[in-house]
Amino acid sequence: MTSRFLTPANQITLLRLAFIPVFAILEVEGDYGWALAILVITILSDFADGVLARVLRQESVLGIALDPIADKLLMATAFLLLAYRGALPWWITILVLSRDVAVILTTLLISLIAGYRPFRPSLLGKVSTFFQMATILVAVNAQAHVSAATLVSVRVGVYFTLGFTVASGIHYLVTLQTRAGQEPSGESAVGNRESGRGSR
Repeated sequence: MTSRFLTPANQITLLRLAFIPVFAILEVEGDYGWALAILVITILSDFADGVLARVLRQESVLGIALDPIADKLLMATAFLLLAYRGALPWWITILVLSRDVAVILTTLLISLIAGYRPFRPSLLGKVSTFFQMATILVAVNAQAHVSAATLVSVRVGVYFTLGFTVASGIHYLVTLQTRAGQEPSGESAVGNRESGRGSR
């Protein structure tokens, strides 16, 4: 049980989840240097758990579920706090969170109506996540005054985030709509075929 679910990669993901409230506390307290350090560690752990899972061939259902949850919780927390602190505009925070809520609700609705369909992040979605994370990093870096990050670099990150967030959101919704018309996999598909036989 332990080796199957609490793999090294999953343990790193759980540690990343634990770092989120630490980052939030540091950001609220205005300790931007430590907040930046925790953010960098958290982002590096995101790459580490994926690489470790592939190298050790220990990809699991738990890991596939936890990884995007950790990413979304980190980004939601960071965008909200940075907007509150004035480091990022509220409109980009609302846009990013609204896009995620729309995708999640659409996925759940399709799953309830048409049955579960496995859906892995697209390349466009990964690029969108990259720019969202990069924008957060640049904004916290500007708060900490560690480098020459300026309002211009933050603004550039915001507009890249805007473009890829909108594009990936549209892509996800179109793809989900396409998946909704496909035959459900696994037991749902078997059940539908059996009921079809019964009706004939």
